[in-house]
Order: sequence, then C-alpha cells, then structure tokens
Amino acid sequence: MRRADLKNKTIVIWGVGREGKAAAGYIRQQLPDQTFTFVDENPQADKAFMDQEDRFFSEKAQIEAALASADVIIKSPGVSVYHPLLSGKKTTSLLNLWLAEPPAAQTICITGTKGKSTTSALLFHTLNALGKKAALLGNIGVPVTEYAAQEKGFVLIEVSSYQAATLTETCDVGVVVSLYPEHLDWHNSLQTYYRDKLNLLAHSKTKIIGAKAQATAEQKGIAVKGATLFDYLSGFHVDRGQIYDKTTLLGSLRNTHLSRAHNLVNVCAVLAVLKQLGIDPKDALPKMETFSGLPHRQQELKEKDGILFVDDSISTTPQSAIAAMEVYAGRPITLLVGGFDRGIDYAPLIDYVLKNNVNAVICLGKSGQRIYEQLTAPKAFLSASLQEAVALAKEKTPKGGVVLLSPAAPSYGLFKNFEERGRVFAELVNQG
Repeated sequence: MRRADLKNKTIVIWGVGREGKAAAGYIRQQLPDQTFTFVDENPQADKAFMDQEDRFFSEKAQIEAALASADVIIKSPGVSVYHPLLSGKKTTSLLNLWLAEPPAAQTICITGTKGKSTTSALLFHTLNALGKKAALLGNIGVPVTEYAAQEKGFVLIEVSSYQAATLTETCDVGVVVSLYPEHLDWHNSLQTYYRDKLNLLAHSKTKIIGAKAQATAEQKGIAVKGATLFDYLSGFHVDRGQIYDKTTLLGSLRNTHLSRAHNLVNVCAVLAVLKQLGIDPKDALPKMETFSGLPHRQQELKEKDGILFVDDSISTTPQSAIAAMEVYAGRPITLLVGGFDRGIDYAPLIDYVLKNNVNAVICLGKSGQRIYEQLTAPKAFLSASLQEAVALAKEKTPKGGVVLLSPAAPSYGLFKNFEERGRVFAELVNQG
C-alpha cells in the first residue's frame, strides 16, 4: 500500500508515539490535506503535532467506534496485530508504507530474539568504517522515514517481532539472528511468535538466518527455504575463537566485547550480510576492532571495592541472561533478575543457576517472584525494588565477584523501559 492509495480514505493511527507521528508526517508529505483520527489509551499523549482538523480519542468506547469506521488503520508496533478490535480490519504500518515506495538505498532488515541491536549496530559501524554511506533506523529508535528515499547507500533497519509480524512489503536483505521464546503476551503462542519473526524472510529478496534459529523453527514445523546460513560450517562460523568462511580462515578479533561467544555469532551474521552486498569479509573484519558495543548490553560500569558491576538491562530472556553469566564464568556472580512476567519458561535459567557458580540470585517483579519460587535459599532473595536489590547485592557479593543486572524480563511496571532501568542501576552503583 502506497501513500497515494490512502487518498480520500478514513485513516486511524493507533498510537501517538514516535512511529505514529512519523506516519502522519510521511503521509502528509504527499497528501498535505489528509486528516487523521488518532487513538491512544493515554489521554495525556502528546497532541501538539496534530492539525486542527485531526481528531483524538482515548476513551475505550470512542476508540472502538473510530476503529470500526476506519478504512485503514496504521498500527504502532506495540499494538498487537491479534487485538480483537483489529479483526477483519485493513491495517498497515510505517515500515510497510515506506518500503512500498522503494528507496534508492539498499534495505537490510535485521531481527532476532537477541542480538539484533548489536548486529545492526556492528553492521552500521563496519559499513561506515569501510567508507560506505549507511543509516541505522527502525526499532533501535529512529523512524525509517528519517532517511530520504532518493538517497543511495545502505539503510539498516532493526525490526522487532511486532514489525515483522505485519510486514507485507519487500526489503533487499532480511536477517534473522536468533529465535528464543519471547513476547508471548503479544503473539499469543510460541509458534506464532516464531512465524511472525520469520515473516521477515518471506518478504526479503535475500534471506540470511542463523543455523540454530533455522533448527528452532524447523522443530516447530516452520520451514525456512532458500536462506543463507551463518554460524554453520558451510558459511561463516567460529572455531576456537577463529573466524572462518567455510574452510577459509579469516582471523580473530582482539575486540574484547565482540570476542565473547554470543557476539561472535553476531559477527558472523554481519559478515554474511557484507558478503551478500559484495564486500570482501577480509576487508571488513579489521574494521570491527574499534566497535565499542551498545549501552545496557553487558556494559561494564565500574569495579568498586573489588566487585565488578555490569549493566545488561537489555536482557529480556533466560538465554540472554545465561549468555551474560557465561562471560563471567569462574567468578562469583550475583544475578539481579526479574520484571514484567510474559509467561515464558524460566527452566533453562533455573537449571543454569543450580549447576554453575552463581553466588546469589536477587529477584524483582512478578517474573522474579516466579524464579524465586523455583530456587532455594540461601541462593535466592526477593527484593521490592532495584535500590534494595543493589544494596543486597553489594552485601552478598565477595571481592572478585560480579554484580550482574541481566533481568531476563521486560521492565514494564517497574520502569519506563530497559534504558531507564539501566540508568537507575548505574546511579545506584555509584552511590555510597
């Protein structure tokens, strides 16, 4: 669906956040007289950007009436496509509208339960270091419409499962880094979540997927055909710290952040993309040495009183928390875990804690309560707040140990987002 197809339509934009505002602005570039109905459950949502003829509804009955009368609904990513009010309605998204009018740049869309942000940022860093024009957009915080359609180069789009689920337009390269249980409250089931993630590849001219992600999909009866694999012997993979393209040795990375096992998988994903773009991996690998990583992703804040404090607030799955603990294997770890409960299975995390050198587990929020109930004292503790958890962690962690905030859960209900959670953690670490 192109913008021109929206002329004289009754358009409802559901969600008055960054994407909703961007969608209205993007459509008005071509249809300057277009009016919109905006709906958002937050009555205090920003309305300053709206035109005088636009309407805004926040009450439930008004929202339902507006959606029922809409010709087209432009849905913000946070609104589930499976919401009953969307049943039978024509919906689209900002990403679909933008891709429907193909930009001059090559589009690379990247998703994955974990690793998508690091992979996107590393690809962006490497392309720029190679002197290529590149932009990093999408779920990482910048609407795709920030990039002018006539500009050439490479547009890297971090795609959430929410965005992948509703994708109907085509990108040049689609990448799935990993698949683990997540966002079950939005997608309704694990199989649906995997199908929605993999919908990205169904709308990609070139498909790239991690071998483990492909195996996970196939275990759920979801076939992935025609994709290039990485983290696999027939593609880019790692053997004893050395990076290979099939049987060709490319070398190793001295970057301490990227040389961690889970990040080497992200490196392989980036190399697979670059090769598809016609860029020699041997030229690209040295450019990764200066990559510094992203905030709140195993970010080592400081060492204080012999204890290392690490912010991994981005962690929302058991697997990401386990990956973070693996980095510090051999040191006494105090894990700060828990938050909003999406109903995912924490058995892998519980099993890891019980079998490894985890000094203590301090549990927060509803998912933390569930984790606490599956662990036994004296290893597990309940905390009512992050402030209380950090104070307890300082008390329980011996010198040489690590206090690791890797919650394996979203921040909702406790913090606005994972960034705020990470900032508060850093402030608490620096106190006293």
